[in-house]
Amino acid sequence: MQLKYRPDGTFRIIQFTDTHIGNMPFHEEDERTFKLIEDALAYFDVDLIIHTGDIIWSEGVKDADIVFEKTMEYFDKAKIPMAITFGNHDTEEIITRSDLRRIFDQKVEVKAEKTHSMIVNDREAYCLEIFHSDKDQVAHAIYLIDSGAAAPLDIGTYDWVLPQQVAWFSETSANYRRGDRHKRHLVFQHIPLPEYWQAATKIIDGVNHETNDAISAPYINTGLFANMVIDGETWGMFVGHDHDNDFEGVYHDIHLVYGNVSGYQTYGAEERGVRIIELKEDDQSIKTYRVKANVFSR
Repeated sequence: MQLKYRPDGTFRIIQFTDTHIGNMPFHEEDERTFKLIEDALAYFDVDLIIHTGDIIWSEGVKDADIVFEKTMEYFDKAKIPMAITFGNHDTEEIITRSDLRRIFDQKVEVKAEKTHSMIVNDREAYCLEIFHSDKDQVAHAIYLIDSGAAAPLDIGTYDWVLPQQVAWFSETSANYRRGDRHKRHLVFQHIPLPEYWQAATKIIDGVNHETNDAISAPYINTGLFANMVIDGETWGMFVGHDHDNDFEGVYHDIHLVYGNVSGYQTYGAEERGVRIIELKEDDQSIKTYRVKANVFSR
């Protein structure tokens, strides 16, 4: 399904992250998460749903494939284009990323149209294109990058963006570059980049309340952020992963943003909710804000 600005020149994205749906029969906290999904999608008039991973628990979860499928049904009922990437908890045991992609492709009726898809080590990177309202020209490129799970070497805890994915971003972003250095493109993944440490010292909204590592980023830096800066037209990145962080910080004129944890059956003291990203066509401006569930719950 093609994504396009509305005739009034607006486009709105809703980001869910870290829903962490577990075993069936579903826990009462999972039922609360399903209600949050339904309430948010009924309350906000959005054009695109993006989930940035840890959609489900998979370790020790029987029939994780069915759990994933049933979780997707709650999003698909809204009939709004959806795109996803995965986190470190989605494929911990038998189920694989390719299994989940297949289920998503087969069972979700309203999917955003992918371009430039690349899969390496069963991790997909791809683009979405948002078009202008009155012409067949891309206004924004949305990059979704699977940031992996556990560190493959005994260096830190979490995986890093693969060098092949960094090269993919560098090559793919060239297709959308206009040379005007206007910040218009967005990146979504699950695990934060190491540069989120610097962004945490330059917060313009939100909180950095994580009590383990303040930023659970990989210890290896493979250069994605540098390529975002060099591109010159990337506005920022949206991640999940750290449930007690939901801030927006700015580092080297790149916005580094956390989604609001959306799932109840997982750790974290922050109130559950979603993040909204609003795009305006007339000036190509971008703004984002977090909304807690008590605002939109029915």
